[in-house]
This record gives sequence, structure tokens and C-alpha cells, in this order.
Amino acid sequence: MRTQESEGGEVPALVLQLGITLDLQVPWNIMTCITLIFVCWTCIQHAKTNILFIDYFIGMAIAGIAMDAIHMTLLVRPLHTFRHQKQTRSAHELPWSKRFIWAAQLCGSPRGVGWNHQVKNLLGHSAKSRQEFVLSRLMSAARHFLWFDFAQFYIRHNPAYKSAAAFASQNFTRRILACGGYLVFYYCLGVIIHSLMAALAIKYTYRQSDQFLVPFGQKMASLLGFKPGTNGSSYTQLYTAFFVSGITHIGGDAVLNSSRLGISSPFFLYQAFAITFEDMIIAAARRAGVTETKWTRKMGYVWVICWFIVTATPWVTAVGIAGVEGGGAVLPSNFFLPSLCDVLIRYVGIWLSSCKLRHIRSLLVRVA
Repeated sequence: MRTQESEGGEVPALVLQLGITLDLQVPWNIMTCITLIFVCWTCIQHAKTNILFIDYFIGMAIAGIAMDAIHMTLLVRPLHTFRHQKQTRSAHELPWSKRFIWAAQLCGSPRGVGWNHQVKNLLGHSAKSRQEFVLSRLMSAARHFLWFDFAQFYIRHNPAYKSAAAFASQNFTRRILACGGYLVFYYCLGVIIHSLMAALAIKYTYRQSDQFLVPFGQKMASLLGFKPGTNGSSYTQLYTAFFVSGITHIGGDAVLNSSRLGISSPFFLYQAFAITFEDMIIAAARRAGVTETKWTRKMGYVWVICWFIVTATPWVTAVGIAGVEGGGAVLPSNFFLPSLCDVLIRYVGIWLSSCKLRHIRSLLVRVA
């Protein structure tokens, strides 16, 4: 059955596809962009499920469509700019119905896989057979399901997840564990869904919604007069990408709790600062004659882990508290089946109880 929440994500996507097929120019493309953003904002206001991770994901998805709207209507003319590898003629020459299908395929490939704008550094196609690929995806789903189940068990039995005050009152170490449990739960659920979908559809690429980040950065670098390949261009694109990513996550903030907009943005800006700092340290080390060894790499890993803990913990804490204050629940008891850990503990308890009863009976028989 279709829900209001699912329609909240589908309506902006359909409107975006329609806007692409119209192939409008100034000033009508500006009006189209404003209309799309208004549609996205309206859908965000009616997309709440009161389940934290679903609300946050829906908000990000709709905000991502809004960023795509700016990209597809103001920065480029998609029908003239983008081309699939199997296309025989330009998309603007197609009849409207085929243009709409073409636009749906374009929006359905955020990384441009198979298109002339495919992002760089993607993993190549797997050389495995279909059977091997399906088995590998099912094994991946099974492995991540174990971690997902552990995280679900931890969340269900940790009272800190029940209220915003309880979560905020934890010391930093406990808060790290609580945030880590939530991130593991959220990440593993996504991997499980993707692995199962890949096994069913035999898809070889993992696509994430980052197509719009590159054009924004390139446009900003061009406006500031930086030539491609220079440090100015690189860092402009870096900061623009994280800034736009932060704006996209504001969509998640809006669905969780509209009074706490912007709580996600600092985390993404901090990552740009961290990368700049890393580049400075690496440049200084090279000037000092330091060469890369396994120990320098390990120091890098330690730095990344520590930095992520320091920055991600406040971010997840703020998002979790905002969601609970907005009436949401981290893990509603009626949304997921009982954890396998709960089932195992229950049956172990029953088995131990039966063993204890048998032992008592044997003692009574001996006494008698």
C-alpha cells in the first residue's frame, strides 16, 4: 500500500523529471527551479514517520532532489549535456514520452554510471560469474545482518535511547558507544538492503547521490576565477562539496525536528577543515624529508578514527536528541522483528530453567 511518506519522496522526483523534459531556458528555468524547491519543501513538511533513521533518510533524499533541481535547471541543460553510452541521438530530439523515460534513467543514476558524466574512480565491473556474485552479495548481507542484530539488541536494551535527557546525560565514553551503535545499525541496514537488491537485480555498481556535488564545486571555482588543477580550484571544490552536503542533510534535520535546522551542517564543514589540515601536515612532512612507511600510515588511520569519533559523536547526539524531542523513536518495538540475540537469550533461559528443574527433581528422588 502506498503511504504519504513514500509519495513524499516520489512526487519531487517526478516533478524533477518533468522539468528536465521541458528543456526550458531563462527565465522559465528559474521558475521551474523555484517550483521544484517549493515542492520539495512541501513534501518535507509532510514526510514524518516518527522513526528517526527513516525520517532522516527521507529528508536527505528530498533535499538531494532539491540540489539536483538547481543543478539540472540552472547549471546545465540535461537534454543537451548528458548522453547515455547507448544513445544514438541527442535526448532533446526524442518525443516527449521517451524524454521522460530518459530523464527517469538519468535521475536514477546519481553517479552517472554508463553516462558521459560518470564520476571518476568508481570500482570496475566484477569478473565474478552471476552465481559467485549472488553468493557474495548474500554472504555480505548475512555478515552485516549479524552486526545489525547486535546493534538492534544494544539499542533496545539501552535506556539512554528512550529519552533525549537520558541520552544527553551520558558521559562521553558511553555516548561514543551509543552513537556507534546507532551508526552501525543504520549503516548495516543500508548494506543489507543494497546487497539483497544487487543479488536480485545482478547489479555491479553501488550508487550514491553525489552527482550534484561536483558541478557546484566546479561552478564556484570558475566564478572565483581559479583555473582547473590549481590548489585554489581544488580547495574551492572541496569546501563547496562539503557545504552543499551539509545543506542536503538539513533536509533530514527538517523532517526530524523543524526547530533544530542546521544541527547536521557543522559535521560536514569540519571534515573539509580536517582534510585541509591533513594536506598541510603531509606537505610539511614531505618538505622535512619524511617518507611514507607502515607506521606513518597507521598514524594516519589513528588520526582518522580519533577525528571521526570527536566529530561524529556530537553530530549523532544532536540528531538523536532532536529526533526524540520531535516525537520520534530510535527503534519502535513494532517496526522490527525481535532481535536474534533476544530470541537466543530467551531460549537459553528456558533451557537453563528446564535443566534446573530436572536437577531439583533428581535431588528430590534421591532424598525420597
